[in-house]
Amino acid sequence: MSERLDVVGIGNAMVDAIIPSNQNEIEKHNINRDSMNLIDEDLKNNLHQEYKIKEMIGGGSLGNSMFGITSFGGNGSFIGKIKDDNIGDFLQKDMIREGLQFPLGFTSPDISTGCCTIFVEEDGTRTMCTFLGAGTLISPEDIKENQIVNHKMAYLEGYLWDNENAKKAMKKMVDICKADDQKVAFTLSDLFCVDRHRDSFSELIHNDIDILFGNSDEICSMSQSSTIEEGIEYAKSLKIICAITLGDKGSVIVNNNDVIEIEPIKVDKVVDTTGAGDLFASGFLFGMSRKKELKECGHLASVASAEVISHYGARPLVKLSSLI
Repeated sequence: MSERLDVVGIGNAMVDAIIPSNQNEIEKHNINRDSMNLIDEDLKNNLHQEYKIKEMIGGGSLGNSMFGITSFGGNGSFIGKIKDDNIGDFLQKDMIREGLQFPLGFTSPDISTGCCTIFVEEDGTRTMCTFLGAGTLISPEDIKENQIVNHKMAYLEGYLWDNENAKKAMKKMVDICKADDQKVAFTLSDLFCVDRHRDSFSELIHNDIDILFGNSDEICSMSQSSTIEEGIEYAKSLKIICAITLGDKGSVIVNNNDVIEIEPIKVDKVVDTTGAGDLFASGFLFGMSRKKELKECGHLASVASAEVISHYGARPLVKLSSLI
């Protein structure tokens, strides 16, 4: 058997399309400025026809994490669904250039590749218009055993849980990973995601998950508690590894009854927290793939998240391997 790759991840395949803009242009389209808007394909197409895209960046929550892993010097596979269109072609080339495998290729015949169109104003205000597109349409038929096995661990994105077929695809992938003796990691993704799926998330976590990622709000929502102390007690009760981010207070790693405090890496100025949790996960998973102690995994996670909040965008501007 060839040497295992580090991580196989499943999530929404997305591209960020950056458009320099101003408040007047944003408001004339009746979208909420300085926030995230879910949009349909027609509006996405209209925006791309009306404005010049300055830059495209492969992204999505899972994509951010996978790119972070390769920035540390790791490798892996991204299981995601795209169409053979300009956005999809860019994303596939971006993945391969960064050292990731993208085994599904162009498997969406009708629905365009997911894209987050981001209007950026001169003062840095960012207005996101998200068309989820083909990424949410992944189904059990897309999960091929030969593309999943021979990795050290798997990483599942909670955002996909909104689609029933995608949920079935993730469960099929979990079964393959467990049979292949892989550790399975899961991110809660978003507070509202937890609120929508608390019961089924809980079932998944108790039955199949070895490593859980969440911020303090998400963990408290999962445990329906009001303090992080109660959230940590909930994490202890799971008897798995839980990595909980605490913003500028750093993070804690809960392993059974042990609680390991991870100091934050100081940055001169916090510019943009987009992707901080995604990059935290990348450092932690990279460390786990290299059999590092949990405290060291937490430190690598802090290094990655500190780098990404020091500038705009959710991709590292320097090789994370150079920071360790």
